[in-house]
Amino acid sequence: MSASYAQAGSERDSRVSGCAAGGQSVRPELLTVDVWDTLLRRRCHPDGVKLHVCRHLLLRWGEDLDPVCRDPWILLRLRQEAEKQIGEARREQGFDDEYGHLEVYRRWLELAGFPDGPASPRLEGLLGELERTEIEQEKHVSYADPVIGATLRQLAARRVLFLSDFYLPASAVRELLGHHGLDEIVSEGLVSCDVGYNKRSGRLFRHLRERAGVSGDAHWHIGDNPWSDIQAARDAGIRALHFQPDDEHRWRLAREADFLNRQDALRRAIATLVDQSAPAGVARQDFYRLGRQCSLLLVGFVLMAMERAVSERVDALYFFTREGEFFLDIYRCLAAADVLGFAPPPAELLKVSRLATFAGSLRALSTDELMRLWNQYSVQPLQALLKSLAMDPAEWAEAAARHGLDLATPIQYPWQDPRIRAFLDDPEVRVRIESHLSARRDELRAYLASVGLGDDGGPIGIVDIGWRGTIQDNLAYALPQRRILGCYLGLNRFLNAQPDNVKKTAYGPNVNESDALGTLLDFVAPIEMLCNSPHGSVEGYTAVDGAIEAVRRVDADENRVHVDYVRHFQAGVLDAVPYWADFLRAHAFSSAELRSVAMETWHAIVRKPPPFLAEAFFRLNHNEVFGVGGFSDKKSRIGLGEVLHAFVSRVGRIRLQACLSESGWAPGLVRCPDVHWPLRASLRLFLLVQQIKRRLVNR
Repeated sequence: MSASYAQAGSERDSRVSGCAAGGQSVRPELLTVDVWDTLLRRRCHPDGVKLHVCRHLLLRWGEDLDPVCRDPWILLRLRQEAEKQIGEARREQGFDDEYGHLEVYRRWLELAGFPDGPASPRLEGLLGELERTEIEQEKHVSYADPVIGATLRQLAARRVLFLSDFYLPASAVRELLGHHGLDEIVSEGLVSCDVGYNKRSGRLFRHLRERAGVSGDAHWHIGDNPWSDIQAARDAGIRALHFQPDDEHRWRLAREADFLNRQDALRRAIATLVDQSAPAGVARQDFYRLGRQCSLLLVGFVLMAMERAVSERVDALYFFTREGEFFLDIYRCLAAADVLGFAPPPAELLKVSRLATFAGSLRALSTDELMRLWNQYSVQPLQALLKSLAMDPAEWAEAAARHGLDLATPIQYPWQDPRIRAFLDDPEVRVRIESHLSARRDELRAYLASVGLGDDGGPIGIVDIGWRGTIQDNLAYALPQRRILGCYLGLNRFLNAQPDNVKKTAYGPNVNESDALGTLLDFVAPIEMLCNSPHGSVEGYTAVDGAIEAVRRVDADENRVHVDYVRHFQAGVLDAVPYWADFLRAHAFSSAELRSVAMETWHAIVRKPPPFLAEAFFRLNHNEVFGVGGFSDKKSRIGLGEVLHAFVSRVGRIRLQACLSESGWAPGLVRCPDVHWPLRASLRLFLLVQQIKRRLVNR
């Protein structure tokens, strides 16, 4: 690029690099400067700002819009249609096709089905809200061109004004320039929407020249657009200087290309994030890098919870222990980084578990109520049932023996077993259990009341990892007057009738609505491990000095995997959140747009895991007291003989399938470096054969 703005040949067109003006002795009387991509630049496509305003409108006012318009991209097209209609009307009136932002907002809201009329105070308030949202987003994504200040000082014009084709007024441009410290160089100017003329037609140049009383030779203009800043200015008799620094122009084109191919832009953003070096002192760099690589999946999920909390206008948002502790950290990081451009609802941790809430949610001691447990655990020993009710099985051995029951013997379909029925109908047993359930019910409600969750008020939101939302069901039965809206990473098929006061949505697969992505739920244990907390599972509630506190069980063996591996993964995710918050806001990504790439990440974790992740998983001691009655030790191994026997024996295949199911993660087992290679190879072959058989059956 030329370093001089000396006139080339006979044309009134020059190029400036933006740093060296050269030894020019001529000083323009009036210098006008284009605003966008000359004085100011954006870190996004120009329509990215409008898309952000669309997202804001949808989140805050979506319920007031026509249902078919409740999508940010549909709203963007409607705004463009409003601009087109107003521009055409202005042209018919003899002006250029210009429009101001407030008149666009009015027409836009009308097209989107906003119900209030022109004189509505609510509408006027919304117009002001949209205006501030747009200006604040322009501040967020814009920055001063790095060299324009030096260029203008070297041009040494007697008077400098900004001149822009723009739909925000000159007052807004002044605010933006002041925000970036450019008001010392240029603080006044003219914008097309204020006068109805634009640079493209040349009429804005002529209007300003007449208003300023300067001749063409005394008026210079500098800008980036080959037509509106150069050719149109020259046609109006003004000297035009082309300002287009190579690096900034290249970055601008890349940002605009990213706007048109947003999924690839996300993948490149992940690659950029992963390539960044980890902080010094991270003991497991592999897990830290994996956290960064997987961060978009978890950020997208938590962003969805945040969006829904806003759009559903919940009274409060609660994250469930244990995985919710990690998700809450992500939520607070996103909120602190202002990812939405406004404050989301505050969020708190709710210390709950299936074990802590099930007994207190039972409305009666009956087979129908216990089916909420048995529908999931159809083979269960009596001691597992008692533990799921938060009772000590040892205290029930004598009563069980009276009815021919051994505490540890598994019973298939307990609800059909006459011994279980007789046990539950035993008057002494019934009195003791009902008394216990009543006490647990009081404890649960007392705890919920202590955190502001009574059985009255507006809707609340809850966030948990999944997979059927049974804790939400328990809370819904305990608080029947409360509307409870659940947001989950994934939802498996519901086994129980859903309470009337619940609503459940999932960021990933929801097989209650579609089988698409359902295979991601085949192996959920590794996802649970990566999102888990070291603070233990909630077992119940107790009164301490007049306050209700959660009782948590911390298992040292279970926490060893978290300390050695998982905490480094979570640190990688959390360190990535500010990066994503800025990226997502700058480019106006909604959680829905992240979903496709996020699901690719989920698939890679569970189907093609790195060996170090599988190694960590198979050292896990997993808490499954509720339903199963104890801990599941993932360290137990399948033998080579069992696998080889499965190739020749139907019974052997059934046993191996049961072992693989118990392991919780077959694809991880075949990639675990702790498993010797003959066993890994035979397992891989067995799984491949089973996959081929399923495909043949499904044809």
